[in-house]
Amino acid sequence: MEKITITDVAKAAGVSKSTVSQFLNKKYEYMGEKTKLKIEETIKQLGYQPNYIARSLKQKRTSMVGIIVANSIHYFSAEVIRAIEDFCHKHDLHAIVCNADDDPEKEKQYIEMLRAKQVDGLIIFPTGHNNALYENMNKTGYPVVFMDRRIENPNVFSVLTDNQESTYKAVKKFIEKGHQNIAFVVQPLTISPRIDRLEGYKKALFDAGIKPNLDFIIEASLTEMKSKLEKLFSSEKKPTVLIAANDRVF
Repeated sequence: MEKITITDVAKAAGVSKSTVSQFLNKKYEYMGEKTKLKIEETIKQLGYQPNYIARSLKQKRTSMVGIIVANSIHYFSAEVIRAIEDFCHKHDLHAIVCNADDDPEKEKQYIEMLRAKQVDGLIIFPTGHNNALYENMNKTGYPVVFMDRRIENPNVFSVLTDNQESTYKAVKKFIEKGHQNIAFVVQPLTISPRIDRLEGYKKALFDAGIKPNLDFIIEASLTEMKSKLEKLFSSEKKPTVLIAANDRVF
């Protein structure tokens, strides 16, 4: 079956190739409503599919954005990805989502693959262990935004939550309600959000004149978490509040 070209569409619609091109690029202000509807109907009838590769070469952009998430299981990550996808859809961009599974090597491979596909830019929830690669993208001016986690280079463009302050406020609220025995549960302190939340927890206790009980700070992998919590709540002195560092802890 012969591939339908833009020339075929123009001929069938009775317009020039440039007019069809303007339609495909959504430059409707250069044509009347009747012409617009005619081209749209002709494209449907012929089953025309634009050649996006040729189009991207001509425009020097692919209209594709790569999103590399450290772990898509996180509720927060899933919500942010959805918001990014909705934005891309609204602005006629295509989002490619890759899950690195908190694996630096997998993250590196995805960065290299997406750049080879010439995506217009990357949004990365970094594992934090590919600093040389992050630095290279920053130095060469490649469009990249880092989300959620701090990395070593302070000059990169990042969108971060103030995890220390938000945890501080949460703990402070419980203290104001009369709680003294407040426990904190966190996975291994390998990334900035977990570290910052623990610091916020400690600072809130310190500012309230409460000495942190080390038995109330549970740092463990997800597989160890259940037994650690069972031990905590079977002890003589039990916490009245449990602060979870993220949604995966429970």
